Amino acid sequence: MTALRRWIPLFLVGSALLAQAPPPPPPPPAPPEPPAPVIGVDVPSSSRTEQRMEKLAMGSKLWVKNRNGGIRVTGWDKDEVALTAQIRDSAKRKVELVLQRKGSDLDIEAVFQQPSWSFGVYISPRCEMTLMVPRKLQGHFRTTNGTVAVENLDGYARCEATNGSILVTHLRGEVHVDTTNGPIEARSLAARLKGSTTNGRIILEDVDGGVRLETTNGSIRARNLDGWGEGIHLESTNGSIEVELGKATGDLHAENSNGSLEVKVSGAQVIEQTKHSAHLKVPGRSQTIRLETTNGSIRVK
Repeated sequence: MTALRRWIPLFLVGSALLAQAPPPPPPPPAPPEPPAPVIGVDVPSSSRTEQRMEKLAMGSKLWVKNRNGGIRVTGWDKDEVALTAQIRDSAKRKVELVLQRKGSDLDIEAVFQQPSWSFGVYISPRCEMTLMVPRKLQGHFRTTNGTVAVENLDGYARCEATNGSILVTHLRGEVHVDTTNGPIEARSLAARLKGSTTNGRIILEDVDGGVRLETTNGSIRARNLDGWGEGIHLESTNGSIEVELGKATGDLHAENSNGSLEVKVSGAQVIEQTKHSAHLKVPGRSQTIRLETTNGSIRVK
């Protein structure tokens, strides 16, 4: 009994010390779950530059087609085409340059691989084409979501764009321009010019040939025209028209539905003029100069 009394204090002290001891550390956290596989994501490759050289005689036909990017064409005094393409694509949507001979003529196209039918994020490929071509040429240039710019050609040029502008400079011969959702700008042409745009303005400077252009929801600004005796016809819907005739002469007809009309041409004979129409005779060529708009003003001098 005496021995038991002697051990009781020691037992109580040990119990107190055990109660004050820190709890054991928690177990380590479980390793993170591996990431879920990424499905349908197209990783872009780095941009690259491709170049091609092809013989093409002066006066030949050239077709250039792009789909998501611009086309820039400059004429030079060589019987060959030099193509430089800046391409951004991906493993799932490649861009390939295809050049095909058509007899003595040449067809160039940027072919875009179509995406497969699956869910995910895909990189939109793009191709910017720059070409040096024979100066004397019959050219047809067409793109979507990009600009068509052509300069220093002699012959025939047809330029088409969707969601892009058309710029033509220093051309001789005949030019056709058509675009949607983009402007048309023509400067320093010794060429007849025809075409249209929707939702875009028209700017003309130093255009010598006959002109027939129209726009919807866009203004027209023209200066230093001639007409070559073939006539000038500028028409807009929901846009104003401002013209400085330059060397252009003939029978001038201007008409609008809503908006002011002001015609001040030095030396012209006024045949008839009302609030929204005017007919003047500008001595010189025998051609018709017709300016028409709806919901826009007209200024002529």
